[in-house]
Amino acid sequence: MFRFKFVVVLGLAFTLGRSSIASTNFTETFSDNPFAPTGNWLFGIGDNSNHQYTWTNTPAIYTGDSTGELDVHLNSSLPTARFQRPLGVTLTDTNSFTLSVLFSFNITSAPDDQLMQIAFGLVNHSATGGDRTGSPNNYSSDNVYSTVEFNYFPNVSAIYGGPDLTPSVFGAQAGADADAFSNFAAEEASNLGEHTKGISSLPQNVTLQAVLNYDGSCKTITLTMGQVNPDGSVTYLDTELPPLNLVAAGYDTNFPFVVDSLAIIAYHDAFTTPDSPSLVADLKFQRFSFWTPALRPPNHVSVNVLRTNVILTFPTLSNFNYDVQSTTGLVSCSWSTIASNIPGTGLIVTNLDVGGAAVPKKFYRVGLIVPVR
Repeated sequence: MFRFKFVVVLGLAFTLGRSSIASTNFTETFSDNPFAPTGNWLFGIGDNSNHQYTWTNTPAIYTGDSTGELDVHLNSSLPTARFQRPLGVTLTDTNSFTLSVLFSFNITSAPDDQLMQIAFGLVNHSATGGDRTGSPNNYSSDNVYSTVEFNYFPNVSAIYGGPDLTPSVFGAQAGADADAFSNFAAEEASNLGEHTKGISSLPQNVTLQAVLNYDGSCKTITLTMGQVNPDGSVTYLDTELPPLNLVAAGYDTNFPFVVDSLAIIAYHDAFTTPDSPSLVADLKFQRFSFWTPALRPPNHVSVNVLRTNVILTFPTLSNFNYDVQSTTGLVSCSWSTIASNIPGTGLIVTNLDVGGAAVPKKFYRVGLIVPVR
């Protein structure tokens, strides 16, 4: 995870403004019963009348794990239920944040091409509805506004590219009669079976780590996957998913998402019947970690041009590393790393971009690297 300070070389240097909020972080290990009266969790949509959410005091399954887990039974023929807890902060699309989730799943039934998802992420407790699919009578009734989600669609057949894995973002309602999909972004390269390398589906019955990292400056969200080993280490799973640029995918920044709660969602599919649900699966959640950056990138960056080279100097923190990146245009948010893992010393550090001044215009950013947890 990176936090950046931007500078630009146009003959002169200046800093670009950026949104700032109070930092917050929490980790939920389910070592305590979330249904207890003193717990932070509640039902934002629906209830637990179908016993889809249960807490069990299970033993630890990897080094560093706590006892206890939240078990979630998905059955898409049941009414939508959403179990959630407050983030402690309200975020919009200019704020950066990271959500890391450790979970496993087992699929009982997932008929081909019925397109129902395993979903968790961030929602707005009052604005986000529970109608994800619409219905045969009203296809455009979707109302899951202000949602930032992990989505895995296991029941996509090989004919259509195999299982679908993507982050998805719904903005606020873009007009009085607009459904949620009128302001929606998802990754087009999300069909795992169409990729030339990496995994073709997510493995079942093993502990996985999903990390959603949102960059508010570029409005991009990155989903990375790993498999948690018994010793607590994580093995990266190559999904070939590129960062999702919300604007390029059709998201309307005039109607930004506003999220304030963490949620695990069991969606109802109005196009199937109780006798033939589109997805039946069981999930086990070991841990959620959520944070906004408490550590800031350098509070100033000095830029000097020496012939065809650019010299960047900036203050650092000891025990942290820094990256320096550059681009020739801010519209695409396509950055190239010119120096990686520069050790912080607690003092001023200098970095040289050889040939950096040989182009008419160049932008730089210096990033503090915060380890993903």
